[in-house]
Amino acid sequence: MRAIEPAPNLLLVGGPKCGTTSLLFWLRKHKDVYHPWGRINSGAIESGFLLGGVVENPYDLSKPRGTLFLPHEADMDYYRGEKMVIDKSPQHLYSKRALETVRDLMPEARVIITVRDPYDLLVSMFHQMKKTVQFNTSFESLISKMDRQNWVADNEDPETWGFLTYPRFSSHVKKWVDELGPERVRVISLSSIASNPRAVLDQISNWLDIDEKEMPRNLNVKNPRGELSKSRLRKFLRSPPDWAFSLAKVILPTRSLRKALLDPIRSRGWKYVPSEKQTIPDETIEKIRLNLSEDIEFFENLEKHIPKSVII
Repeated sequence: MRAIEPAPNLLLVGGPKCGTTSLLFWLRKHKDVYHPWGRINSGAIESGFLLGGVVENPYDLSKPRGTLFLPHEADMDYYRGEKMVIDKSPQHLYSKRALETVRDLMPEARVIITVRDPYDLLVSMFHQMKKTVQFNTSFESLISKMDRQNWVADNEDPETWGFLTYPRFSSHVKKWVDELGPERVRVISLSSIASNPRAVLDQISNWLDIDEKEMPRNLNVKNPRGELSKSRLRKFLRSPPDWAFSLAKVILPTRSLRKALLDPIRSRGWKYVPSEKQTIPDETIEKIRLNLSEDIEFFENLEKHIPKSVII
């Protein structure tokens, strides 16, 4: 087994769709921050290294509960003694295993938790899932399925589990803050990241004791809204038929050669095009907000629930 030294000590643990990708791309440009997964394809930027093994929850449709999860291999070849080694894995926020590992075995690690209005998080997650090839459920059908489950997450149902779990982040945020202590955790709302990213980065720099002037000047936002192109060619590249895989194995007999030559071509299948914002009836909005009311109240009143010193 390959040992990774040093282990990540700056952890963006989630929640999902709350700005972790933009934070990662900004922070890893600092000269004192190293990202072990920064030179791998974009799908590997979320390592999930604290979830290694048989997963306890269905983190997405392609990883149902009980799946053997092998994190992407870290690349430390370019590490030059940077103070912070960063990781972004939004599923970590919801994992008991991840929290216990950081608490008991990673005493020097700092943790960033991002949050947003739970209703907006759920809707944003739906749009994100619509970008994938596995998910083809309409918003109306999704809400109907959650109604039939009485809005209770079932870890045997990967289609609805994330929608019924990720927006309900309040108990998880409080556990991370309580068990790690206020010195090790910072909680940041997406609205703060969107409205004043420079101030957010300055406060993170002060907390980490790294030079704020070394933060990047260009603060472009990642993960813009869109949907996968429906052109026949791009659909083919995303999901080639079995005969295409068989032919590739004959022409390119080694896996490393196929990855080197075909992955750049297949990546063109994941082209995103502008999409219209989902129109949601008022009664559906009211239903969603009612079922997420506890976490909405937590989000709107963070200082009532966690120490003010941890909030950026």
